[in-house]
Amino acid sequence: MFQKHKHALFVIAAFGLASAFAPALLAEEMPSYSLGEKLLGIPSGWFGILTQSMILLTSIFLFGWIIECFVNVRRDKLVAPECIAALQNYIDEGDLEGALQYCEATPNMLTRSIAAALNKVSAGPDAAKDAASFQFSIEGEKLDRHLGPISVCVAIGPMMGLFGTVTGMVDTFATIENAPGGQVNPKMVSGGIALALLSTVVGLCIAIPGIVAYWFFKNKANDIVNSVALVVDEMLTTISGYAAQQQG
Repeated sequence: MFQKHKHALFVIAAFGLASAFAPALLAEEMPSYSLGEKLLGIPSGWFGILTQSMILLTSIFLFGWIIECFVNVRRDKLVAPECIAALQNYIDEGDLEGALQYCEATPNMLTRSIAAALNKVSAGPDAAKDAASFQFSIEGEKLDRHLGPISVCVAIGPMMGLFGTVTGMVDTFATIENAPGGQVNPKMVSGGIALALLSTVVGLCIAIPGIVAYWFFKNKANDIVNSVALVVDEMLTTISGYAAQQQG
C-alpha cells in the first residue's frame, strides 16, 4: 500500500514541478527573432509573412515610382527646349507642313497639341484652337495619370497596415485563448504583437512620404502644364493667323 501511495505522490510531485517550471521551459524553447525577421512577419507564420510581404512590396513599388517621377516629371524631359525652338522656327517661317512632320516625328505634349491644330488649319482658326485645346487637356490628364500609382500606394498602404494590425491582434488573442493550462508566456504572443505594431509602422512609412511626394509632383506637374500652355498659346496665335489667311 505504501508503495502505491509512494508512486502516486511521485507522480503528483512531478506534475506539480512540471506545471511550475513549464512556462520557463517554454520561454527557453521559444526562438528569438531579429528585427528583419519581424519585419518579414516570420514570428506569425505564413500568414504574417504574406501580409508583411504585401506591405513591403507596396513600399518598394512606391519608392521606385517616386524615383521614376524624379527622373521623368521634368519640363526639360517632357518638352525639350530644342524641340520648342525647332518647332517655333518652322511656324515662324510659315512651313506648316514641315512643322506637322516635325510634330509627328517628335511626339510630346507640345507637339501633339500643335499637330492637332495644324491638322485643322484648313477648317479655320477657331477649329485649330479648339483642336489644340482638346488635345492639350488630354496631355494634362496623361500627366496626372502618371502620378496615379503614388496616390494608389498612399491609399492602400495604411489600409494594408491596418489589416496587418488587426490580424496580428487576432493571432495574439487566439494564442492566449489556446495557451495550455492558461499559462501565457510573453514570447508566445510576441509574434502577433510584432505583426500588429510593425504593420502599422510600415503602413505609415508608406503613407507619410507618399503624401509628400504626391503633393510635390502634383504641384510640379501643374507648373509644367501651365508653362507649356503658354508656349502652345503663342504658337496657336501664329497658326491662327495662317488659318485666317487660308480662309480669306
